[in-house]
Amino acid sequence: MRAYKIKTLLFTAILSLVSVTPTAVLAADEEEAPLSYSPKYKQLEPPVERVPKYFAMEKNVVNFRGEGQAKFLAVDFKFMSYYPQLVEIEMEHLRPILKNDIDRLLRNQTFSQLKTPDGPDKLREEALKVARDILEKHRLYPDLLEDVYLERFVMQ
Repeated sequence: MRAYKIKTLLFTAILSLVSVTPTAVLAADEEEAPLSYSPKYKQLEPPVERVPKYFAMEKNVVNFRGEGQAKFLAVDFKFMSYYPQLVEIEMEHLRPILKNDIDRLLRNQTFSQLKTPDGPDKLREEALKVARDILEKHRLYPDLLEDVYLERFVMQ
């Protein structure tokens, strides 16, 4: 009987811990501190509020390896960051470099790679990597760029 009471008390204690922990974790996530990173990168002002900002790269139309199925690939990208200075100033200065390297990435795609269900998602990952590499080369912390989205994706 005594062992049963001890097990019950332990079970109750564990349940109370489990029910409190997610709330504490959520509260900690909501109050994110500004990102700190190496001083070798240009230090940008932390965002006043956590609102996503977007840098648009539209009208990326290239000839690509369509394998007889298509000739042109048209993709519009939106890069997302919570740092307004990154998307409004820094990436705008890098637009020609981004355009060149993103177009090179698009020209090297194949129809069979892109037609798969996860083909566009793989392209997003590659485009994000290209953009982050460019940021790093220009002394901007690459992880300030959170994600990239495809607004238009057409193979014709």
